[in-house]
Amino acid sequence: MDRPPVLERAADFGAVDRASTLKEVRGADLILLAAPISRVADIVGDLAPTDALVTDAASTKTRIVGAAEKAGLGRFVGGHPMAGSQLAGVEHAGPELFRGARYFLTPTERTDPEAYREVARFVREDLGAVPTAVEPEKHDLLMAALSHLPHLMAVALLKVASDISPEALSFAGPSFRDLTRVGASNPALWSDILAENSHAIDEALAAFAGTMEQLGRELPDRGSIEGRFRAAREAYDALGGILVQRSGRNAEIAIPVENHPGVLAEVTTLMGSNNINILDLYVRHSNTARAALVLTVDSGAAEEAMDLLRGAGFSAELEG
Repeated sequence: MDRPPVLERAADFGAVDRASTLKEVRGADLILLAAPISRVADIVGDLAPTDALVTDAASTKTRIVGAAEKAGLGRFVGGHPMAGSQLAGVEHAGPELFRGARYFLTPTERTDPEAYREVARFVREDLGAVPTAVEPEKHDLLMAALSHLPHLMAVALLKVASDISPEALSFAGPSFRDLTRVGASNPALWSDILAENSHAIDEALAAFAGTMEQLGRELPDRGSIEGRFRAAREAYDALGGILVQRSGRNAEIAIPVENHPGVLAEVTTLMGSNNINILDLYVRHSNTARAALVLTVDSGAAEEAMDLLRGAGFSAELEG
C-alpha cells in the first residue's frame, strides 16, 4: 500500500505486476504488509475479514501482532526480515534482497500452527531467507539493541564530532564511517520505527548508558580495558559466523579509482558476472577526484576477485 505515484514506479520497475484495491487484496492467497510501521496496525484492522494468509515486514512486532489478534485475523504471522540498507525507495528493490538473511517470525500461543508453517515455507523457499521464531516482546527488545540503538548511536556520534569541530567529519577514517553509516538512513522512516519501539529502546539505552559509565571508570586500568576488547573481539568473531554464510574468514579488497560515473557499476558487475558475492561495500574518499572502493568478499573468492580486478585494469590490494 502506497501513494499512486510510488505504485506506478513499482510497476515500471517490475517490483509489482499491478496496483490493486483493498477488496481485491482480501481475496489473495498471501498478503505481505510492507507499509510505514505506524500504519501497519491500522491496515491489519482494515483487512478483516479475510481468509488469506497474512504477514508483515515491520521492524517492531508487539503492537502489530496484538492488533492482528484483536481484529480476528486467524492466519496472521508477524514477520521481520533482517535485510535492507540506508537507501530508500522502490528503485533500490532487488530480487536477491532477502537471500540468506535472517527473517524473524513472531508466533504467539494464539497463532495457527499451519499458518506459521506456510509463512515459514514462503520465507525459506520463495525468499531464500532463514526463518527464526521469537516471541514479539523479545523480538522488539532484540531490535532495540541490535538495530535501533546503533542508529541512535550513529546520530549521536555525528553530532559529537560536528560539535567538536565543523571540519571534524572531513578527517574521519573508515572506522568512523562504518560506525555512522546508518546515520544517513531515511529520517521519516526511522523516526517512525523508534517511536513505535520506544519502550524497548528505553531499556536498551539504560543498559548501554550503564555499560559506558562502567567503561569510563575502568579507563585508567589497562588490563581491564584489554579484557573488554578481548571479549568484544570474541563476540564480533561469533557474529561473523552467525550472520554471514561463508566458507572461511572474510577478506577486504581496496580498489583505488577515479571518482567518475559508472566506476562502481563496473566493479560490481565484474564481481556479479563471475558469481562473486559482495558481502559489503563502502567508498573511502581521499578527495573529490579519487576514492577507494572497499569490497568485503568471502576469503575463498578473494584471489579470484583480485585477478579479475587486475585483469580489468584496476589496482587491487588486500587489506588487514
